[in-house]
Amino acid sequence: MGARNLKVLEVVSGWEAVELILKCVILGVWQIIEMSVKRLWKGHRRKLKNDSPVELTVDSSIGTHCYIKVKGVKYHYVETGPHLGRTVLILKDAPDSGNLWGPNWANLVRRLAETDHRVVTLDLRGTGGSEGGSRSDLAPPRAVDELATLLRALGVSENRQAMVIGFGIGGMLAWYLVHSRGSLISKFAVIDAPHPNLYWQYPPAAFCHRVLHFIQVLLLLQWPHFPERWLAEGELKDREGRWASSRACDWTGALNYVRGAAWWKVKPGLRTSPSALLVGNKDCAAQLVASAQHCSTSTLRLVNKPEPSSKELADVLMDFLIAKDKLIEEVVPRGLMGRMFGAVADRGRELTALVLPPTQA
Repeated sequence: MGARNLKVLEVVSGWEAVELILKCVILGVWQIIEMSVKRLWKGHRRKLKNDSPVELTVDSSIGTHCYIKVKGVKYHYVETGPHLGRTVLILKDAPDSGNLWGPNWANLVRRLAETDHRVVTLDLRGTGGSEGGSRSDLAPPRAVDELATLLRALGVSENRQAMVIGFGIGGMLAWYLVHSRGSLISKFAVIDAPHPNLYWQYPPAAFCHRVLHFIQVLLLLQWPHFPERWLAEGELKDREGRWASSRACDWTGALNYVRGAAWWKVKPGLRTSPSALLVGNKDCAAQLVASAQHCSTSTLRLVNKPEPSSKELADVLMDFLIAKDKLIEEVVPRGLMGRMFGAVADRGRELTALVLPPTQA
């Protein structure tokens, strides 16, 4: 079950660390060579813009902008709903793609506020109005300590627990938080974020895919700012152009969380005690099943777009957070993968829900 202290986290060490370093060097150097060849072939580089950012763009009708100092670090968050309501902490992704406050997500926040929930949408360090930090500042033990202190400052305790929702990097932090401070949390939902112990098998953020070793080898070579510039130049711009207008400074917080988490894991055999909702698209099925093995009780949901702009995702979260008497199909672990993919094939636009019953450690 979830522990109440940071002893559940341990540094990757010994031969395992040596193997990871060698793998990072070999694959990372190959990726650097491959990228260099592509740059020479293109013959140009997109010029970076240094326009002053507008960091706080949330409509004031959705919530109140607040600042709080936690262990000397300034955090910004948006608070919606009654001050004495049940706390729902939302950990945004990093870098912030700006889609969290679209109509569907804003509607979810308002619905939670109307049902006596106090929704706190937090800017992670290095994003929005929150203070940044180095790799060591954003390593899991420090990040968990700050988030737990923040929750307590918001009135959360073992007798007045909070619910946590995490996207991407925020989801990765939610995993660490629930393992280390599970007594403060009643439910948690992670969207598009594998368990930290699957870090190298399933990278923790979309921008890490295929370039995780590249990012880490530059850290080992003491070139910590090159990946930020490379990402800001649009080398990983996806089909929707999610990061098309990003700047190098927008990536510092995201990459420092990734760098810090690379060498930390949860001790084997530990499972989270709060109820978990794990959400992804059909391509994430294997990742969700593997992550669920680290939970005592988990519900797996497949949605077309695991993003805040998705009404489907908003409905799934609303059901999980406030549903009272909902019949959920229980399945045994045996044959879980086959049942899951079969459900995906038949579902059309319907959602697939799977619950893993408690298993013995």
